Amino acid sequence: MALHFGESIFGIDLIKEWLCISESLFFDESTSNWDLINPVYIAALDRNNVNSAIELEKKYCDHIEEFHNSRTSKDGYGNNGYDNGKCNPKHYNPQNEGCDFGLCLFTEPNGRVAGSSISSNMHSDGFNLFISNSHDLPMHADSYGYVTIHEMFHIYQYSNLNKAASRDDLMKIVGKLGTGTNSADEVPWWIEGNAVFFGYYKYAQLVDDNEWFINKMRYPIDGSKDSLKSKYLSSGKKINDFTWNGEEKEIGYELGAWFIAYMIDIFGEESIYNFWENLEEEGSFDKAFTKYFSKEYELYMDDFDEFLRKPDSEILELLDRIY
Repeated sequence: MALHFGESIFGIDLIKEWLCISESLFFDESTSNWDLINPVYIAALDRNNVNSAIELEKKYCDHIEEFHNSRTSKDGYGNNGYDNGKCNPKHYNPQNEGCDFGLCLFTEPNGRVAGSSISSNMHSDGFNLFISNSHDLPMHADSYGYVTIHEMFHIYQYSNLNKAASRDDLMKIVGKLGTGTNSADEVPWWIEGNAVFFGYYKYAQLVDDNEWFINKMRYPIDGSKDSLKSKYLSSGKKINDFTWNGEEKEIGYELGAWFIAYMIDIFGEESIYNFWENLEEEGSFDKAFTKYFSKEYELYMDDFDEFLRKPDSEILELLDRIY
């Protein structure tokens, strides 16, 4: 189901097209757990029109109140997105949370339209919510492609976790929580590094544009002192210690994507899918990582840093090997 308001018809068509393509990339009709994939609700937002985003919040909440307002669904998973999120006024008051623009669901506290994300927990809410921010056409049509693939990869990641679990337990098993030096920090290096890499990688393959892929991956490692790579290497921190705070987020996302490329160069693309599809069976992030990548993730951190210290030309050769 697509909920949209304010976005151009061309943008909506592109989102739907890339959603279908992503489905064919990451999901299998016979083996995927479709109870944890569908429904996917798409909030197609016009980033220049906050009022339209506020109007869409109302339509969305009406729908969620009607269809996702019970503790469990017929498949045994949670179906209570109305109470869990920001729609039920009994549980959430936007003004008390510093929000003066709608519910700050499809908007931000600063009055801007929300960015693209998966903003739900299928295991407890009963649906996947894909918030899709608009992009200028035709100049940035590619953004509809790789961003949609990125967000659908997140749905793929979590759809492999069949057991009901608390949010903290979900975050731990996917490596978002508990893999940094400070175990209380949520870190994007693995969960987002995967999604960023596959967004770029699969989009480039599908449109047959290796140069586009190389340019996207080159951005964080260019030789300037202001590059993300330079800031990362001079920080004294490892990639698994960067959080969502400020510029750390971009380093975690973009160099996290390079970490995935680095692992694929060693173990192949299939190793990533094997990790996600057998993660729950292995019982923990640490056990699954060690099984599918031969040693503990902490032991790769120095190796990865050593790789990033090579000349840019040598680093970029990796992309030709894996593309």
